[in-house]
Amino acid sequence: MTSHKKPTDILRQEHENVLQKLDALEGVISRLHEKDAIAAQLKDLASFFNTDFWTHFAKEEEALFPELEKFIPRDAGPVGVMLMEHDELRKTNTEIQRAIDEYFTGSDSLQASAVIQNHGNSFIMVLRDHINKENNILFMMADMHLDGSQEATVLKRFDEIENTGGKAK
Repeated sequence: MTSHKKPTDILRQEHENVLQKLDALEGVISRLHEKDAIAAQLKDLASFFNTDFWTHFAKEEEALFPELEKFIPRDAGPVGVMLMEHDELRKTNTEIQRAIDEYFTGSDSLQASAVIQNHGNSFIMVLRDHINKENNILFMMADMHLDGSQEATVLKRFDEIENTGGKAK
């Protein structure tokens, strides 16, 4: 018999990677005055949070959350809160990405540094809290309520999302 990972195990593992990236981002933000020393790492982190990271959100939004909504109403529960936070994180990330571009190519890197610092620290705080809520509330609910068939459906969607660069279908 083969061992089968739960969708929530996969998402928790991805959360561990994201938390490591957030720790690295926090370190880089504190060293924005050392542009040459942090440039490569900041560019790598910006790339991660602009591309790969959203595949994780797609897995939640397009695979796990629809199954959860079969027993937890979106508007009256944690799924709705997670979706609102996803939107907030997307908007904050857009501002960070713009500021990082300005930091490297623009004329006012001090202003860009301030935006990166302010939005970056907010992003880090909100995302850490968000991950904590998903790991310790939402995923526990999923583990209690999803049956094997639903888990298989979610895992199949995860594969589709990963194979299409972050979008199911």
